[in-house]
Amino acid sequence: MSLLPLTVRSVHKDNLEPCSRNVPSSLTTYSLAAPIFRMISFAIKHPGNNEELSRTRGPEILATVLGYLLHSLASFDIKHDRVGDEELVAAIVSLCQSQKINHALKVQLFCTLLLDLKIWSVCSYRLQKKLLSSLQDMVFTEATAMRNADAIQVLLDGCRRYFWTIQEKDSVNTFSLDGDARQVGEVNALVDELLVIIELLMGAASPSFAADDLHRLLGFIIESPQPNQVTRFLVIFHNC
Repeated sequence: MSLLPLTVRSVHKDNLEPCSRNVPSSLTTYSLAAPIFRMISFAIKHPGNNEELSRTRGPEILATVLGYLLHSLASFDIKHDRVGDEELVAAIVSLCQSQKINHALKVQLFCTLLLDLKIWSVCSYRLQKKLLSSLQDMVFTEATAMRNADAIQVLLDGCRRYFWTIQEKDSVNTFSLDGDARQVGEVNALVDELLVIIELLMGAASPSFAADDLHRLLGFIIESPQPNQVTRFLVIFHNC
């Protein structure tokens, strides 16, 4: 955890929260983030480090730093996607998957770093798609952790708040920090990716979860004002 300050260029004096003041310097520290997250993923395989991460509210700290990094990246006004940015997603996935000896900590890492779409909502379409594609792959290997993290409900809530093209007063404009119009085609494509995760989770679950999953899905369909998304969810509902 002592390596994490290397990913932050500066902090606010009043609350010590990370802040971005110098773009070139922030980009330099940002480039260190993926290797440091990978180093943490190796370090927590040791029981002592694992215990320390849990004791010091490590997942919350990691989520704060990750949110700062993603927000900083969006604030740099970089008009092109860099392949290297996907390394951060891969490093976060590696960190969550590396946890083998403490299931409760693994679930917490999934909740704070991977399933919370809020911190990822300012990223480019490509990075958000990379995240959702990674979650699809993990359904086959991390179904238990995702189920215990209440992934279906969390993702449905995230879809409602961040991927509705018809915005409500509490919806958040994704892909932009300056209020620009969202690209509807990209939002719908992300919804399709998210639906694949939900369908895979429902398919991998035991029959005892079926009723609760269907109730959650039905609740989302009833409240959604977006016909295109309702149609997509009805297909899953029918298949179940």
